[in-house]
Amino acid sequence: MEEVIQINSELAKLREDLEKKNMEVESLNNKLEELTKETNQFTYIVSHDLQASLRLVTGFLDLLGKKHADKLDGSAKQYIDYAVKGACKMRSLVADLLEYSRLNPDTGEFAEVDLDVIMQETKEKYQSLIEETGAVIISDHLPAVKANKKQMAQLFQHLLENALKFRSRAVPEINITLKKENGFWVIGIKDNGIGIDPAFAEKIFIIFRRLYNDEAGYDGTGIGLALCKKITQLHGGEIWVEPAGESGSIFYFSLPVRS
Repeated sequence: MEEVIQINSELAKLREDLEKKNMEVESLNNKLEELTKETNQFTYIVSHDLQASLRLVTGFLDLLGKKHADKLDGSAKQYIDYAVKGACKMRSLVADLLEYSRLNPDTGEFAEVDLDVIMQETKEKYQSLIEETGAVIISDHLPAVKANKKQMAQLFQHLLENALKFRSRAVPEINITLKKENGFWVIGIKDNGIGIDPAFAEKIFIIFRRLYNDEAGYDGTGIGLALCKKITQLHGGEIWVEPAGESGSIFYFSLPVRS
């Protein structure tokens, strides 16, 4: 009898400890959620104010260059050009950072999204670049998924743009494939471009991490692939990259099959 009483007492203590732990976890989750909201709000405010300031800077530099063009020598015009390009670069960075900060579980509602339509709209967006490079794009039939339409568009746009941007001397060939694995749609975007060293396969998804800078001829802000990773995670999936044979890369991302 005493053993039963002791066991019940220990069970009661365990339940009490478990309840305390649950309360601590809930408190930490609430603090984390509040911190995330504050961080996103801070990023939004800072980005918005920076954009306004940068618009002012580029506006006055442009005005200076036009109004006093006859008084400026070659060096002065070059300095103004450098300043404008730097300010425009910063505006792109701020815009991408703002877009990244807006991504959170509460951003928009999920609805049925036809990925074939998203892919077609993405190709239309980059039609001029596709024609300029002579790119050939072949795609499997893609499914409809439960997703945020705007975020799916961002995901496809960034990945297709990268496939077109980081091309080799060969005519770009891009293949979009689909397979179903363990309750997930796995979509692959394969290119025949310059490829990615496997040593950097995970690092490229870290925000601001770039393998090639502007001097190498590849402009960008280092946020696109980080944004792609965040989008896939918000949808319950993953994203990764693998070598594509002798040249090029295959970016894979997974999305849950939802009925």
